[in-house]
Amino acid sequence: MSEKAFENWLLLAAKVTENLDSTEKLKCPRCGHKDIDYLYIGNFKSKVGYLQVWCNYCNHGIHISRVLIPEGAKALSFESDIEVINSIVPNYIKVHP
Repeated sequence: MSEKAFENWLLLAAKVTENLDSTEKLKCPRCGHKDIDYLYIGNFKSKVGYLQVWCNYCNHGIHISRVLIPEGAKALSFESDIEVINSIVPNYIKVHP
């Protein structure tokens, strides 16, 4: 993966944060399909965690740590069972810088 690909995924992650309720309009920076999903996992008291954004079509995505969890976002606690997390987040191919 190129650094430009990683940058494009970062831009998409920013758009996800702006469109928490309507990601169906967002296009995957890799394949162009509109099949983007996300999940925040973190500490609900501090509202800090990490964000995973992925494309259900091409199975690529990004993992960003140390982010603030916005109000109203799809989120699970760090204490959530791994089975629950894995039932939501697929084993996608992570894009790196």
